Amino acid sequence: MHRHLLVPDAKEEVMAMHDEDIIITNRAGRILKVTELSGQHYGVAPQALLGRSIYELEQEGLFTPAVTPLVIERKKKLVLVQETATGKKMLITGIPVFDEQREVEFVISYSYEVSELMVMKEYLESLETEMGRVKGELAHLRGRQLSIGGVISQSIQTERALRSALKLAEYDAAIVIEGPRGAGKSLFAKIIHQHSERSGEAFIEVDCGAVPETIFVESFEGESGYFDLAERGTLVLNEIDRLSERTQSILEKMLSQKRDIRLIAISDTSLEKRMHSGEFREALFYQLHVSLIQLPGLRERPEDLEAFLIQTVEELGRKYGAIKKLSDEAYVHLLQLDWKGNFREVRNVLERSYLESEQAEIGLDDLPINYRPAEDEQVGIELAGRTLPHLLDVVEKKVLENAKKRYRTTTEMAERLGISQPSVVRKLKKHAIATGKDEA
Repeated sequence: MHRHLLVPDAKEEVMAMHDEDIIITNRAGRILKVTELSGQHYGVAPQALLGRSIYELEQEGLFTPAVTPLVIERKKKLVLVQETATGKKMLITGIPVFDEQREVEFVISYSYEVSELMVMKEYLESLETEMGRVKGELAHLRGRQLSIGGVISQSIQTERALRSALKLAEYDAAIVIEGPRGAGKSLFAKIIHQHSERSGEAFIEVDCGAVPETIFVESFEGESGYFDLAERGTLVLNEIDRLSERTQSILEKMLSQKRDIRLIAISDTSLEKRMHSGEFREALFYQLHVSLIQLPGLRERPEDLEAFLIQTVEELGRKYGAIKKLSDEAYVHLLQLDWKGNFREVRNVLERSYLESEQAEIGLDDLPINYRPAEDEQVGIELAGRTLPHLLDVVEKKVLENAKKRYRTTTEMAERLGISQPSVVRKLKKHAIATGKDEA
């Protein structure tokens, strides 16, 4: 209940408000104060309301119902819809003002036309819809620039993989993470663990390819073995595709025993393809392959490569205490390399180049010898004002032109560039680069 106290002689001090429809009545229902908007909705001048009884006005049909008697009767704030003689519908709010004996001395009422409120409601709804759209766009942008636990997700491929990892972390099913070495698979396994209900328990990562067959069982099931260490936590089986047939059989039997462990298997190659070719046991495949996350190599994620180049040079600056940057030529050249070792290889090359550079700018000559371009392969592109897609398009054309000079057929070009022969032909046509007789 809203209780406002007003001493008997203070009614003359109530200030008139000119931008609202406000009426003040006493307990007898006599109108004491009005504002300039008060009579507008009733079709009369505000002065015509002063001194009148709201009971008489209601009987005359100026409005119905009157809010004052209801507020006096119930001694609390009330809101109701009032209909006027002009056919309008008003939303009336009546507020009691109590004297020192806690009796209703005055009633302050203010009103809005319902149609005005509907306009406001529609505006607020449209505003809410717009805010929802903006929030969605911001969420999308945050996702595109997400960097959880060190993961760079500027590319669509990585963004999709990261969202899958966060979603799968909520469930306790086994997961396989596939991708080339250095693509960030172990980092994704850690993210899944950190965002799961097992985050407070152990995270054990095992390099399966490094465990000898002769001590495999002891390593997993012996005293303080991997299974015991990972109890109630997460066990990551790294390089599981390197296990021999015999070791796969042993692991299959071990995993058949129910254990309170979250399993994540990491593979450099497709386990499904290995299963179909007879290189991986079918039963073990289905034990592990409940959910799948695929991480492509950096060559297929140019946006991630670009971000990682910039981020790594900045990190090296903090590590060694000297601010350096890549020259435009070096930056463009590094973007077009294959990077079969992915993030590990990139970081190694950048750190070596950083230490070799005697200037504030890391140039092509600062790169390790086997990473420098030949004279006829140097791209030489200024970055100012160019977007990444446009830049990559220019780089692609230059790479194709260089490859065309060095190799006789599109088959050789495809083998060297690490893409299919049809892709080479399609890209040559895209950039209007002439093809030979064997490439029709």
